[in-house]
Amino acid sequence: MCRQKLGAEIVVDALVKSGVRHVFGIVSIHNMPIVDAISRSDDIEMITARHESGAAHMADGYARATGSLGVVLGSTGPGTTNLMTGLYEAGFSSSRLLAITGQAETGFYGKGKGYVHEFEDQKLMLDTVTCSVASPRYIQELEPCLRGVIASILTGRPAPGAIEIPIDLQYANAIENTAPLEESVPLSPDPKMLCATISLIQKFDKRVILVGGGVSTTKARNALKVFAELIEAPVITTANGKGAFPVDHRLHMGNALMRPPVKNLVKEADLLIAVGTRFQAGTDGVKINMELPTMIHIDVDPKVINLNFRAEIGLVSDAELALRGLAQKTYHKGDGQYLKKVQSVITETNTNMRDGLGPDHAKALDIFSKHMGQGVFFVRDSTIPGYNWGNTLLPIDQPGGYIFPTSGAIGPGLPLGLGVAIATGKKTIIMHGDGGFMFHVGELATASQYQIPVVVVIFNDGGYGVLRGLQSQRFNGRFNETELHTPDFVKLAESMGVPGLPVDDIGDLAEAMEIAMARSGPVLIEI
Repeated sequence: MCRQKLGAEIVVDALVKSGVRHVFGIVSIHNMPIVDAISRSDDIEMITARHESGAAHMADGYARATGSLGVVLGSTGPGTTNLMTGLYEAGFSSSRLLAITGQAETGFYGKGKGYVHEFEDQKLMLDTVTCSVASPRYIQELEPCLRGVIASILTGRPAPGAIEIPIDLQYANAIENTAPLEESVPLSPDPKMLCATISLIQKFDKRVILVGGGVSTTKARNALKVFAELIEAPVITTANGKGAFPVDHRLHMGNALMRPPVKNLVKEADLLIAVGTRFQAGTDGVKINMELPTMIHIDVDPKVINLNFRAEIGLVSDAELALRGLAQKTYHKGDGQYLKKVQSVITETNTNMRDGLGPDHAKALDIFSKHMGQGVFFVRDSTIPGYNWGNTLLPIDQPGGYIFPTSGAIGPGLPLGLGVAIATGKKTIIMHGDGGFMFHVGELATASQYQIPVVVVIFNDGGYGVLRGLQSQRFNGRFNETELHTPDFVKLAESMGVPGLPVDDIGDLAEAMEIAMARSGPVLIEI
């Protein structure tokens, strides 16, 4: 028997069918029916953030940690403009983020009467940072539009999508569609291209595998391990690819591609097999400066193949399916002498990098490394320790377990980490600088309200340290607008109900981390 439901209830039912268990956002006059429908559902919970931008980053972190749909709920007009930074970051990071926004009543469209939060062209704005935007005008269009946006987010390379729902449609009645949502099907490699790829691999001895964020699931990681062992090739990761290969495996080389001695060794190789990476440019926008050998490039997005480097073969496929397909054949083992040379250079450069950190940061690295077991997620903001040793020397043994603002943005670290912790229910370590932390400092109240299990570690150097360093190199040592007044973060955290631990000497960090990791709710450590 057909049953009528409110538009808001139809939205919530579709989210539940998609496996969504949490929605992040802020209640508004233009989304109250959806918030009410969430409150009446036993299958989904809303997490109220303190700013829509923070909510979007939380949903992004949630999506990255689970590999499933993250959802943020905002209002029309100012609420939607606040979502834009989070949607931009999610697109840069290939994250499955769905933004649901309100919209003015359909009867006010095109009249310019100054309706509260009126923004008729917000769809055009959302189009700039999403793969798909829907704007239903009739209640019968609501569910098909929502299903279509969800399908686009989950198909091919992950990307954010959005739907704006006029407030009158949220209150309107419609016939419920009881059909299940169509499941997304991973993209399989073309059989002929797969055979050509196998043939090319068999021609060479000195092979190197480079892995990016496209290998972000346990199944993909297992398939990579089997394939790497078959061809006996060293596995180098990008920063986004950290955790894609077991850290204690003899073929694991870590995020080392940009070290000059390693770049030279990769150039000496016969074949580079790049999986799930677009060869992202550096922090200051400079293209990766290196020469590559013959390359096989595997990626689910055909647009990234030949984008920065020419590939002999471009295999368009889901990473796991491509690796499983490649592992069905038998290969001769790779050049053992070349592998030993790579291992030796990696060991030497790791030692040199560690020595270059100085004793305090080397000790901090050891302390954090102690807590980085399987299943642990580490989230960092754009901060000096993240670039100096987080990206490189910090061991990550969880696929997709190293999460950071891929766009290079300052500030998303805290809300990204809150989303990760809610998704996993496990302690999540968040590393921040003092400058970036102030962008979303209000989300400490969110962490306190929901007792989210995070350890927030702030390295306080009184300013934008990364930018300060760049200024010192480019402007004859002059600093401009990078020195900041910062609060007492321990007292600030405690005022929001979050225990704070001050660390003034590196010798106290180990104890502070032990205390913080043992507590069930959020804890802040200021160094």
